[in-house]
Amino acid sequence: MECQRCPVTAKTLATVLSRKEKFCDECFIKFVSTKQRKQMMKDEFFRNLFKVVYPLEKEGSVGKILLPLSLSDSGSLVMLDIVHDLLLEQNKQHNNHTGFTVDILTISTEDNLPVIKEQMKLLIKEKMLELNEISDIYKVHFIDINEFFNSTSNVSNLIIDDENFEIFAKSRSVGNEDKLSLKEILSEYCLNNSSRTDLTSIMKTQLIKHFAFENGNDAILWGHSMTKLSEVIISLVVKGKGSQIATFLDSESFDTLDNKPCNYKNLYPMKDLLSVEIESFLQIKNMTKFLINVEETNSKPNCLVSKKPTSAINQQKLIKNMTINEITTKYFQDIQNDYSNIISTVLRTADKLAEPKPSTTKTSQCQICQSKIYTNPSNWLDRITVTTPYPRETTEEEHLFKQWQDSKLGQSHTHYVELLNEIKRDSINSDDDSDNNDMQLCYGCLILLNTSIKDKNLVWPRVNTMSSLVNPTSEDKELNDILDQFEITSDVEE
Repeated sequence: MECQRCPVTAKTLATVLSRKEKFCDECFIKFVSTKQRKQMMKDEFFRNLFKVVYPLEKEGSVGKILLPLSLSDSGSLVMLDIVHDLLLEQNKQHNNHTGFTVDILTISTEDNLPVIKEQMKLLIKEKMLELNEISDIYKVHFIDINEFFNSTSNVSNLIIDDENFEIFAKSRSVGNEDKLSLKEILSEYCLNNSSRTDLTSIMKTQLIKHFAFENGNDAILWGHSMTKLSEVIISLVVKGKGSQIATFLDSESFDTLDNKPCNYKNLYPMKDLLSVEIESFLQIKNMTKFLINVEETNSKPNCLVSKKPTSAINQQKLIKNMTINEITTKYFQDIQNDYSNIISTVLRTADKLAEPKPSTTKTSQCQICQSKIYTNPSNWLDRITVTTPYPRETTEEEHLFKQWQDSKLGQSHTHYVELLNEIKRDSINSDDDSDNNDMQLCYGCLILLNTSIKDKNLVWPRVNTMSSLVNPTSEDKELNDILDQFEITSDVEE
């Protein structure tokens, strides 16, 4: 089986079969790289950002991009590799000059920090040192996910009234002695894995966007493949956040954060690539060694001719134990080899969506995910939902009600009612009217709070209260020292 892209006079054996086309390693690497670079040059803003602009001394001639890198995500690692190759080409063609610099940002937790640091050192040593010897092109940053709470000055105790779905909030200042943590939030408030995954994802996204805003980046490059974007789109619809799709995919407008305009745009350079193609690219270039879950990566679907992963049936999760994200991921991974047109159709359809028209002149903002709210979901749910209980009329009903009150579910409801009344009283007596003025949640977060959060109550940072994230941590300095100290010479092999 020969490669269909090689010249007729120099045919090579095919190693990859993708989209009914056969590729050798070299042609496939070029295919993937071209797809990504095409997206990076999609309009004038990004063309000017990624190309070398003369005169070199002109202010703003060098772009500044932010690349969120997760060492458990193949997409972001492949994206970094292709960006690195582009920088090498520019550096060679333009006499040690490049059109942009790269801030690499990794969100870590206490549990995985040591492993991530070791893998990042390996990645830096092999991929980035040569360029950084010539110019300060790369900067590596670590942010602990707990900075989402540590960098805020105020938090709100959000609770939903299950009679009319109205949101009440009690705000308080936080000091060093009462900082929240990811582990605390997930263990004390979340009732299932889906809610834990959703809140963690919101934290990571907001940290990345705050960093880009404060660091003066021109663009955020997200490592989402076509498959991953389709997964997110379907997940948003299932979670009741379909109104966010147009904003999520928007790469033409400047982003907004905390209702403030930003100077950066979001870009998905890998939106024309399937995740099986990304996994194949990763293995062809021997880059799986940089990941922190190599075994899992090697078992993911790919389109290599010689290596088809075998599914470990005994290790697969039951559907009832999977999160919404995991279910959508499994579905698209199962179909992408034979029915990739379904994935592209989902993405093309979503790309045509526009932002909904708001029902009021001013759009509000969700206090949890910070997305725009176009219609008040509390009012809509109140109109279509019957929340008044049927009165107890017989002795048997009274007895059953008493049994329910004494059960764990009844005791939990009693605690919820007491907490709701306490927060209501405090909000009425509070001098700060801003606690509940415009206090709204989007439909998806409202349902999350109502069904998946303990006592329908969540402590969460208030919008507009996050302070700086740009100051480097000790891990930042340590990794950047590696970039500065390693020396590469022609006669010494590292």
